[in-house]
Amino acid sequence: MKTVNFQYQTKLAFSSPASDHRFLLRILPQSDERQRIKNISWHISPQAVVWNSSDGFGNEALSGCIEAPHNHFSFGINGTAEISSEPYTMRGKPECILSYPTELTKPQANLIDFYKSLECTAEKSTLQRVQFFGSAVHQHLHYERGITTNATTAAEAFNIGTGVCQDYAHILLTLLRLDGTPCRYVMGLASDYGETHAWVEAWIADRYYGIDPTRNKLIDEGYLALSHGRDFEDASVERGIFKGSCRGIQTIILNMEIEQ
Repeated sequence: MKTVNFQYQTKLAFSSPASDHRFLLRILPQSDERQRIKNISWHISPQAVVWNSSDGFGNEALSGCIEAPHNHFSFGINGTAEISSEPYTMRGKPECILSYPTELTKPQANLIDFYKSLECTAEKSTLQRVQFFGSAVHQHLHYERGITTNATTAAEAFNIGTGVCQDYAHILLTLLRLDGTPCRYVMGLASDYGETHAWVEAWIADRYYGIDPTRNKLIDEGYLALSHGRDFEDASVERGIFKGSCRGIQTIILNMEIEQ
């Protein structure tokens, strides 16, 4: 394992005051066989009423509210973890729900045809087969920000041929579920990426293997998982609502230092 120092912060600057702000932040990484959290601290501004919560997938979160008018909202974490270079973690058997499509990963005709064109030539070895599908997604999509949104489905991104890490992950989830492999969406931090990142964990034999179709590689010590679920909706780092007719400008600071 290697020691990794990490810092992540998101700041929203509002064009006019927001109030009655309710939020949920999945920013607390958990320890498992692949990553061991040695220390962590979190911060939220302005001052908020905050409580710990968890969801059905075992993600730990911070829920809270800010009732007073405010012109900005920021949150973040700082900490140190020991992370393995091995791409897998063992954590019981996968939930049955991870084998079924969601609204964001529901296969459509073109994506089903794409899967059929791959399945016959894919390796029989399960890990190599998963990597084969991941590589096919990587080759099909062109990475570009601003074309898709959080609501873009796997089928829509596939047809456009352009997207970001969320879209790469959703398409790979669709292919793996068509192939009968339980899998989940993972949101976290990745070195040299500059913002939160998404990848996929596929259940093979007795463990989850992490595959990053955006970078076309298995994950390594440069990946710190924050949350997971069936798709983006289950694992998004931030969810919230507030009163106000304001717009927000988002700024992200992310640093990961891997000690050699």
